[in-house]
This record gives sequence, C-alpha cells and structure tokens, in this order.
Amino acid sequence: MTRAIRFCSALALLASASIATPALAEDYTQFSLGLDYSEGDYGITPDTKIVAVPIGIKLQRGDFFVRASLPWLHVDGPAVPGDGGALPGPGGSTSRSGIGDLSLAAGYSLPVTDTLYFDMIGKVKLPTASESKGLGTGTTDFTAEAELTKVFGQTSVSLRGGRRFNGSSAAFPLQDVWQAGAGIYHTVGKVTLGLDYDWRDAALPTLPNRSELTGSLGYKLTDAFRLQGYAYTGLSDGSPNIGGGLQLVYRIGK
Repeated sequence: MTRAIRFCSALALLASASIATPALAEDYTQFSLGLDYSEGDYGITPDTKIVAVPIGIKLQRGDFFVRASLPWLHVDGPAVPGDGGALPGPGGSTSRSGIGDLSLAAGYSLPVTDTLYFDMIGKVKLPTASESKGLGTGTTDFTAEAELTKVFGQTSVSLRGGRRFNGSSAAFPLQDVWQAGAGIYHTVGKVTLGLDYDWRDAALPTLPNRSELTGSLGYKLTDAFRLQGYAYTGLSDGSPNIGGGLQLVYRIGK
C-alpha cells in the first residue's frame, strides 16, 4: 500500500501513526499540515507533553513515492521526542520549543495481484532538532520496512514490519530495534475509517517497549482537499498515555 504517514508518537510523528489507506498507482503531489498533541511518562517521570506541527510533502509517481516531513515542536517535560521513541532528557518540567528532526522516506509498491500489494520502504531521520535543547537525539537514523496489504472491496487490511538502525550518541546508548504493526481501513463514500496497532522495541535497554493503538477518520472535502483526524492511546509504559491530532492534505493530480 502506498500509504502515508503515521504521526510517530513522541510525535506520533508522525503514528505515527501514519494514518492511511491503500492506493492504486497514481501520479500526484501532496502537501500536508498537521497538529499533534500527546502526553505520558514514557517510562520516565514526570509526564511530558508534546505539541507537534508537522509540514509535509509527498510525490507519488506510479508505484513509487518519496516524502519529507519537518515538524515544529513544543515540549513540556523531561522526555526527548523522536521517531524512535521518547528518551530521558532534561530534569524537571523543562519547557522548550523549536524545529524537530527532518524525516525523509521513499517506497515502492509491488502489485502481487489485483488486490494484494507488497511495499518496500526506506526512511532516514536527519538531526535537524536541537540536541542541546532536548528536542532530538542528534543522531541520523535509518529504517527499512516492508508492508503487505490485502484489499477486499472498500476494506483493506495491512501487516508491516521492519528494523530501525539508530545512530550512535554520546548522550544515549541507543540500540537498533525491531518494529511491527497492523491496520484495517474501510471507506464509505467520502469517509475512511482506520484502526492501527504499532509495536516497537525500546531504543534504550532500560526503557519499556512501545505499544500503541490508533483510531482515525479521514474525510474527502473536495477532489483536492482531505481532512484526517486521529486519536491514540498507549498500551505500555513506553508509549504516551493519550494523544491525537488533525491533518489537512492538499493534493495536485489524481
């Protein structure tokens, strides 16, 4: 499935929860603006609250896509947000704001049959967030992911898994992690409903793994504009307690 993003939770960043639906081969350019809020202790006390405003662009050409996303962050609490999960940061309820890490991705969707798709996706996170302010880990991280999607009329089901290769950091003993997830999506007219589950190893051996459930609703406002809303909850101590957000998408092309 040539799908979009999940706001991963420390950003949900982007569950990051991408919230998505499968698509046939198309040619389009897509711009997005989002707002995400999450809070939890992530296995670290006290709680951390994170507001993210991600801006994204995606280019789809047939079965191939590339995309980029850059968020503005406001963090209130000790955790350091990142695509690999929240990590211990400044002590106390430190409040800080700034640009987050730049996320890049590219993928190819291989149609196995008319209703079965196999996607191969590569991602890189570049350390554009301030490490000194506790807005990022200061590392360049890579992710290799595969996803299998089966379409049943207006309903699709997906299974995904991959490996995240975290860069080395003087501040954090980061380890490479496995990740997996599943989702089901159903479209009725202009509305698409989604339910996603995501699991990931903790980036630090001393922290709990992440386990999250995300529900989403997408609405096609016009041929060009789409609005997506979502909410998520953590099922483990390594995830946010609650979170949610909105995303406005503008598409040029099919």
